[in-house]
Amino acid sequence: MTVRLVLVALLTGATPLAAQWPPEKFTNLEVLPDSIPRDTLVQVMAGFTRALGVRCTYCHVGEEGQPLATYDFASDEKHPKEMARRMLRMVAAINGEYLGDHRHGDDPPVRVTCATCHRGLTAPRPLQDQLLLAWRAGGIDSALAAYAALRTRYYGSAAYDFGEVALVDAANGVDRAGTIADAVILLRRNTEVHPESAFAWRSLAEGQAKAGDQAGAVASYERVVQLRPGDQRAAARLKELREGGRSP
Repeated sequence: MTVRLVLVALLTGATPLAAQWPPEKFTNLEVLPDSIPRDTLVQVMAGFTRALGVRCTYCHVGEEGQPLATYDFASDEKHPKEMARRMLRMVAAINGEYLGDHRHGDDPPVRVTCATCHRGLTAPRPLQDQLLLAWRAGGIDSALAAYAALRTRYYGSAAYDFGEVALVDAANGVDRAGTIADAVILLRRNTEVHPESAFAWRSLAEGQAKAGDQAGAVASYERVVQLRPGDQRAAARLKELREGGRSP
């Protein structure tokens, strides 16, 4: 698949930027074709901003709030611009070389775009990785604050998955680093935001058991059994914990 076809796949509709940015010819286009129509290029750039949740100044030299005619779009000063070129080449390769023979006649076909990975974020990290980064930088308080801030800003969008798994994955990462107490705090937070999730309560119970909190583990597994009365595995684990066992 050519780069031009990849660009067509990225188009997301008209944008008023075209009336504000009048050049008829563009320079220093290394991946995009020199002959690309002005309106098409503007639409592609608008697609980039939406996919990454950024403004033009993320890649281009210019002052936010000033007319686009004052920007130096040809400049290669900013590293994200070069990274965008690499990403365009990667997308073209994926859609052409790797997905080209696997279309199955679908219309629209399966294809990769910037939004496939970025989902409105500059760095396409999953939520659990963001929480681990925050924890490593500032401990459990930092991780909890990061979760609260990200949930407030992005909940309901495609940016992060705020389901029952992310906090458990983050807790497992913290546990692997040797800090079970902090892991249990994250697992407890998971049950607060997902109080009807047997998975969340089971994960907390096992974390509590590993931390030596037998009573807490029993209470959490009792909640699992309440949520899933027919779960024989949970019932057996609860019986084991009541009898003093800790092994999963």
